[in-house]
Amino acid sequence: GYFSAIKKVRCIYLRPTAAPADFVVKTWPLLEIAPKADIQKMFRKDIWGYEVPAAEFFPRPKIRLAAIDILSDRWVMVMDDADSFADHKVHESELDLDGVLRILPGLADVAAAWEGCDRGEKAQRLDEIGVEYWASDDNLARFKAAMPGGAKLFDRLTTMANSPLIGLPTWDTYIGGPGFCEMFTRRVDAFFQSARPENGATCTLAHGDMRGDNIFFSDNHPDYPGGWLCIDFQLMFRGPVPSDLAYLMSSGSVLPEVYTGENQRLVLRTFYDLFMARTRLYRDYSYSRFVDEFAMMTTVMHVYYIAFGGPIWQAGAYRNDLGMRVEFGGQGATEADLPPEQMRQRMWWRKCFANFRENYRTFDQYERIAGLPENTDGLGPWAELPGHLRY
Repeated sequence: GYFSAIKKVRCIYLRPTAAPADFVVKTWPLLEIAPKADIQKMFRKDIWGYEVPAAEFFPRPKIRLAAIDILSDRWVMVMDDADSFADHKVHESELDLDGVLRILPGLADVAAAWEGCDRGEKAQRLDEIGVEYWASDDNLARFKAAMPGGAKLFDRLTTMANSPLIGLPTWDTYIGGPGFCEMFTRRVDAFFQSARPENGATCTLAHGDMRGDNIFFSDNHPDYPGGWLCIDFQLMFRGPVPSDLAYLMSSGSVLPEVYTGENQRLVLRTFYDLFMARTRLYRDYSYSRFVDEFAMMTTVMHVYYIAFGGPIWQAGAYRNDLGMRVEFGGQGATEADLPPEQMRQRMWWRKCFANFRENYRTFDQYERIAGLPENTDGLGPWAELPGHLRY
């Protein structure tokens, strides 16, 4: 995991027993790509995600142990290994249209269960565990501090037609112009102002990382009658109603024929109809407003990549290290030189980058963001291109 270290464990019992034998153990990450305090908050949210009543949350595996020792800075979770009884929708096999449609009722259920969580008892519960608003000043400030560390390097990558991660068309020729990531970084808080409830946005609880590696299909399992379950609640936030749908549909976890064209429109309309059949608070929520919020929230994973990916992009550019040394190292490394773990990361990146590119073109995001005011207050230091990456 990016924000945790994960191991699978199989127990062998001395005597025959009906007790489960396969578990997943989750603890502190070896590489801290986010500030320590932020990772601590992620673990608290993750634990809460397994404790909230099933009727108002996502289906998830049973958790057996969740423990925090603040004084010794130890964090651990032990849960049933869903791989032992369900089909893991890993990145190697993207969801087709039927797979996406299968989970939409569950996404709509949670969106309706937590609608209006910017106020009242729901807000109090989420305040207590530190689930922030995506567009809060504090959350955006953290991204503004981190995004300059990756923006210019990411922009350089997206111009590399010979990169297996990008290919043709390059972003600068396809989505409206060059330097998109740097431009977005300078306007990110203005862009997300319309995600604030006080500015008229809808508000619900979002899983925050709804992608294939966190999704399982569980046909005919008595403990999971909905037919699917998910894991990993570290990135939960409060945001507009289509937040999780937008994340899934921009994550590289779905096939290109699902996140483009008529199938994309089918998915959006299906989710919208499901949510409108459940909502009590947002009865006047128009479809056009829903699509606007969807388009806005399709950018969230890209924001993660610019900010959290900074240490990885910099490792390749400055130290000829990790999975970006192929494009950024300048010393002739190829994918044949990479270990399997880094090749799997790159496979995932390639699918995500193609997805981001399509969404930016579909929703004319370059033009929209270019028209917003810059706000460079609070931006962290820019990671500049080393000489061998300059044009």
